[in-house]
Amino acid sequence: MFIRSYKFFLLFFLITSCEKDDVCLEGSANTNRITIGFINSENESFASLSLKNIRGINKDSIIYEDIDTDRLKLPLNTASKRTDYVLSYNEIEDTLSIKHNNIHEYLNRGCGFISNFILDSTTKDLVNSYGWIKEITIVKDSIFNEDKTNLYIYF
Repeated sequence: MFIRSYKFFLLFFLITSCEKDDVCLEGSANTNRITIGFINSENESFASLSLKNIRGINKDSIIYEDIDTDRLKLPLNTASKRTDYVLSYNEIEDTLSIKHNNIHEYLNRGCGFISNFILDSTTKDLVNSYGWIKEITIVKDSIFNEDKTNLYIYF
């Protein structure tokens, strides 16, 4: 009788003490996006910008359309060290090229990996002379959360 009770309690504790680790709870860490602010180059002040659309180069879809914002959050390519976007402002398209290093972090089996990024300082040197983007300034090169602005675009 004692052995039967012992086996039952052992089985009970084994079943109740195991947890599945293949669940990724809502609100868990996600791969962070780059945060971009806009500055009017004429008066050096923060400004809101009306963009007709934003699309990724080599992507099929438009990410944003008819957006009016002073801060923009864009995903970076986790499989490459460069992410390119075409931003349309006042019927003029300009290419924003962002160079970055990827830092992949394993969370667990359910959530998988998240990626954080470090901006490459040569990103600011990729400005075209014929577009509406006048200058790019990196203010925070590490992207570990989306709360801080990482770079400013002067227009």
